[in-house]
Amino acid sequence: MNQKDIEAFYQSLEERRIVLDKLKEIQDTVGLSKEDRMRYEASLKVYRDQLAMLEYARQQGRAEGLAKAKACLEIARNMKAAGIAPELIAQITGLDFETIERL
Repeated sequence: MNQKDIEAFYQSLEERRIVLDKLKEIQDTVGLSKEDRMRYEASLKVYRDQLAMLEYARQQGRAEGLAKAKACLEIARNMKAAGIAPELIAQITGLDFETIERL
């Protein structure tokens, strides 16, 4: 998903939240028919499922990002141990000089 898709997804969730809040308000004040209650519960399930999927995707993305960062640091550490110039290490790995010097 790109940033635009994520923003659209969040907007969709926000719109659903507004609708669900309104349905809850209606239910609390007047009560819902059996059909409306079923629709509300189905919509609530979809909403919760989407939130769970989004959180899972965030966790996966975070884990993948950390793994890539650790691999990049390990490569830079090995390059430094092999005597490669810090400028070249920075160019290849994208790390800054301070990080390379701390390795």
